[in-house]
Amino acid sequence: MLIRLIDALVIGALLFAAIEDIRGMQVRNAYPGFLLGLSLGRVALNRPPFIQVLTGVGLVFGVLYVFWHFGGIGGADVKILTALAVGEGMGIWVVLLLACAVFIAYALVLRRTREALPFVPAICVGYLLVWLMI
Repeated sequence: MLIRLIDALVIGALLFAAIEDIRGMQVRNAYPGFLLGLSLGRVALNRPPFIQVLTGVGLVFGVLYVFWHFGGIGGADVKILTALAVGEGMGIWVVLLLACAVFIAYALVLRRTREALPFVPAICVGYLLVWLMI
């Protein structure tokens, strides 16, 4: 029951972050911080092995840091996905895969009119799709 509440709060926070990203291509640090708190709550409830959490977070951050370093993704995207990885573990890769598919779909349509596109809305949809599958 509490896990579903945490999921609903995560989706709500991602929705507000997505709106902020669409409006100004920037997301306040409060969103990744809030998501990290929710992810830590999920870890406290599920009690996964620490090495599993550490591996998931380390891999996600490491891969996304490279993309951020070369300008392919924004800092907020890295922080949000890393915060979500704390609670999702290796399941964050499914969220990221779905987010990339959503991003490609709307990039094909919007890329002609905009140079940079927000990624947080795609993360939000990816997380929502995973939540609906469970």
